[in-house]
Order: sequence, then C-alpha cells, then structure tokens
Amino acid sequence: GSEDSCGRALWALGATSQEGITPSLRRWAQRLFDQTIKSATDFRSPRATAFAMLGADYRLQSDNEDRTANSILLQGAEYLMSRLAATRRPEWPWFESVLAYDNCRVPESLIRAGLRLERPDFTAAGLETLRWVLEMQISPAGLFRPIGSESFGREYALPRPFDQQPVEAWAAIDGAHAAFDATKDRYWLSHASRAYAWFFGSNDRGVAVADPVSGSCHDGVNPRGVNLNEGAESVLSYQLAHCSIRDLLSKADTN
Repeated sequence: GSEDSCGRALWALGATSQEGITPSLRRWAQRLFDQTIKSATDFRSPRATAFAMLGADYRLQSDNEDRTANSILLQGAEYLMSRLAATRRPEWPWFESVLAYDNCRVPESLIRAGLRLERPDFTAAGLETLRWVLEMQISPAGLFRPIGSESFGREYALPRPFDQQPVEAWAAIDGAHAAFDATKDRYWLSHASRAYAWFFGSNDRGVAVADPVSGSCHDGVNPRGVNLNEGAESVLSYQLAHCSIRDLLSKADTN
C-alpha cells in the first residue's frame, strides 16, 4: 500500500493499543503495532510520517520506554523540522510548497512529539505552523473553510474553497486539541468550535453535513451544496471529531 495508508494503519493500531474497548483488542493492536512500526522508518511523505508519529505517541502512553516508538517519534519530528526549514518562506511557514489534505495532522504530530519528548522546539514549530494553516481556513464571513481539494498541487498558492471534506474539520479539531494541551490557551478552542460548527451548516453553502441523530455524515461541501454520499471516512471523521471536541471542552472546563 501507499505510505499514507500504512501510516494511517500504524496510527489506528497505536490508538487501539491505548483505547481499545477490551484487553484482548488492546493486546492485539499492541502486538501488530510492534511488528510493523519499523516500516515508518523510511517514510518520506510528511503526512504518512505524521500519522505514524501519532500512533507512536499513543503507544508511548502505555509504555514510555518503548524504544522503537520513541525512535519513530523523534526521527519523524526531526524529518518534519528539516522539511519546514527547506520549504518555508516568510509568508509560507509550511512543510511543503503545496497544501493538500489532512494538513493539520502535520503540526499536530510535532506538538505531540514536543510534549512527549520534552522538546520545546518541536512544540513551538507545531504551534506556529498550526496557527498559520488554521487562520488560512477562516472565510471572510468568519466560518471554517477547509482547504479545498481543488487546491492540491498548487505551489505557494492560496487555497481554493472547494471541495470541502469532513476529514479536514476533524484534523483541525484534533490539531487545536493538541495545541490546547500544550498551551492551555483558549484561543485554540475558538478554532476547534469553528471547525465543529462546519458539520452543522456554518459553512460556505449553509448546508448541514452531519446528522447528530443517526451519527452519519455526508462527504462534504462542493460549489452546488452538500455531497450526499456518506463514505466511511466522512462518517468516522464526524464521529471522531465529536469525541475530540467533547474531550477538549471538558478539559477546558477544568482549567
């Protein structure tokens, strides 16, 4: 499979090893994660690297002495820092010369690495790049406007608005969640809340994308309105975005 699909699998295994609903499921995920995590060593996609790093961070919640997970987290963070240094411009503090999908996962992984490894330089770079990409995703009307798929591959160019996909809103919420964990700054709550509201009509077409009663979600927003397909990625993005903002707001209430 592609680097990205392998990175997502490692992320899912790491998360399940920590959060699986039964001990047997957690043990299964841990074993498979431990068998496969070394495959991330040669990743060159920033997003695949970020996905594997997020999986390693989950694994380290259970065992902070896991050498391979520590190595993947450190090596991945150093790789992202080198990418940032190579491609950034004064007006473009980013890891690539283009914007693509799941952008917020890259700074999120750096923030998590900085917290886990006690590396303030990683955290600071993650916060800077996350702030930049989130502020780019605010429309003139003040709504969340995910970077549209029509933007992909355009070097050093401002994003186009369509098509907008649920995975971007989820990534924005998780990124803001990581930033709040690092800073306790309520500034990040506004970004998370704006992205979550996108699911319910606070978007460029004023259409509801998600259904809180059924738990389902459409595939996004295009120039004509809502894309009525309900793919697995979209449904999971909505449900996991809901869990993330619920937990984030609970943390904010206790701080």
